[in-house]
Amino acid sequence: MKVRGSIISNINAYVKNIHSKDYNKWIDALPTASQKLMQKNGSSSWYSIDEGILEPTKIMCEMFYTSSKEGAWKSGRYSAEVSLTGIYKVFVVVSTPVFLIRRASRILATFYDPTEVEVVDSTDKSMLVHFTKLPTQSEHLEYRIAGWVEKALEICGCKDLSMQIPKSIANGDEVFEVKISWK
Repeated sequence: MKVRGSIISNINAYVKNIHSKDYNKWIDALPTASQKLMQKNGSSSWYSIDEGILEPTKIMCEMFYTSSKEGAWKSGRYSAEVSLTGIYKVFVVVSTPVFLIRRASRILATFYDPTEVEVVDSTDKSMLVHFTKLPTQSEHLEYRIAGWVEKALEICGCKDLSMQIPKSIANGDEVFEVKISWK
């Protein structure tokens, strides 16, 4: 159950940029192992998902948000915005939403180990996506991924997105299911 260092860097940058006045307070609240990872910035290495993103996200949500969903979702959106810029933005902008999400399984697998994503059903304006394997059972991780997907689809040109999470691995379901529709 590992996460790539670039995701850790994104969480660190998110708190530093969005909650800058309380950044040091957040760092001080992290477990020692997480603090050390925030200082490494090793974007190509693999790290423990617990120290790398779960603890930092949990503490971030407790400190700055009224719900875990809000904080994890927003940090996922930030991660997509940061990671899908430059060369990748051109790829996203010219992709169809379904093509983008089908490619998301490859993209997410480079950041989270293990990860498996399947587009179960799709139309021109909707998708049903199943995450059949995630590195751990965590609502924080699921909300973060859902926020990333939402922002990626917005960059792709989707308007008036609606996202529902009817099933959750963290809540005991066999899949993390995301229903997406747009105009």
